[in-house]
Amino acid sequence: MTRPPRVLHLSSLYPPHIVGGAERSVSMLAEAQAAAGWSVAAACLTPGEAVEERRNGVEVHRMPHGNDFWLEDWLSHTPRQREWAKFKQQANFGIERRFGAVIDRFRPDVINTHSLVDISTRVWHAAGKRGVPVVHTLRDFDLLCAASSMYRETGPCTHRHLKCRILTFTKQFDQRLVTAVTAVGAEVLARHLRYGFFGHVAPERRQVIWNTASVDGIAASYQKPPLSGPITFGYLGRISPEKGVDTLLKAARLLPPTGWRLLIAGAALGPIAPYEELARGLPVEFVGFQKPKALFDRIDLLVAPSLWAEPLGRTVLEAYQAHVPVIGARSGGIAEIIADDAWLVPPGDVQALADRMRRVLVEGRPTSPAGRDRVVARTTPEAVAAAFAGVYADVLGRSELVQ
Repeated sequence: MTRPPRVLHLSSLYPPHIVGGAERSVSMLAEAQAAAGWSVAAACLTPGEAVEERRNGVEVHRMPHGNDFWLEDWLSHTPRQREWAKFKQQANFGIERRFGAVIDRFRPDVINTHSLVDISTRVWHAAGKRGVPVVHTLRDFDLLCAASSMYRETGPCTHRHLKCRILTFTKQFDQRLVTAVTAVGAEVLARHLRYGFFGHVAPERRQVIWNTASVDGIAASYQKPPLSGPITFGYLGRISPEKGVDTLLKAARLLPPTGWRLLIAGAALGPIAPYEELARGLPVEFVGFQKPKALFDRIDLLVAPSLWAEPLGRTVLEAYQAHVPVIGARSGGIAEIIADDAWLVPPGDVQALADRMRRVLVEGRPTSPAGRDRVVARTTPEAVAAAFAGVYADVLGRSELVQ
């Protein structure tokens, strides 16, 4: 019997330390592979001493980051300090050595790297020196942009600015060490190719694989509770400019005075007062952090008004799991998931968003979103794990992995 492959994942963070969707997605993939009988490990950064543990069948290696400061402390430092730290990060040989030691202990057949925010791409050199192939999964724009988002105060970036090219210049060279590349959305892959990344990777080894979507408390038999009263719109996510929350609140001001309400769930990246001022006098409630199911059970539909090209849009996937339709911005992965012009509006277009929300008020409570079955089938842990097995099989020459 052929032994299962040994897979080592690497991402900036790993549960229970969660800041965004990337670490959730990586852990779901790793745990699905472990459940299938594979030998799976995950490496990540930690602000403290090195820790090794086992979590849901996955061997977890937490490595001291070796940067000027911990990634969650960036906002407490000046822009100059942050830029200098980003520049130095590119030559973090310490993380290369520490990751090399993890490779030597675990002895993987393949390494799958993910979000490398605050991780030097020197880690790919550690893999190359040991002859281990690397599959890199694009979950953000970190290789192209010092802020990982290709978004700045003036709006979405239309090109790579000089500062970002300088602060990420070694990544352009190191990416040649990657054997195969996957992306959580077509736009994030296309943009990297457009800027000269991964051109050496054969087209058949460039694939789009959506994230796993799973919502606690929502199983296949889930029935959304019936709602009454005013139509309830919802927003779920970080409250920050690139997420388009101000666009949503400005659109809400153009709606009729009654017959609706809006629940905004999430934490503010900066001061929340400007958003509260935009909502003054409207039937808008800031409900703070909410577990997705808790919000979905209370709303008729979700609004995802992001201005930046979100690589995928986890909240949209989660809403579909809960039979909640989504009005989304026609940008990045949000448009890719919804795939229905009737539910898409131009990013940042206040009038268009208000018109679409007003249409919901006229037509009445929406039903489960069209295309839900397509989305759910593509984002089960088993489907995502099978898609990655296909990539690994090609890289390793092991066709039995996809049988």
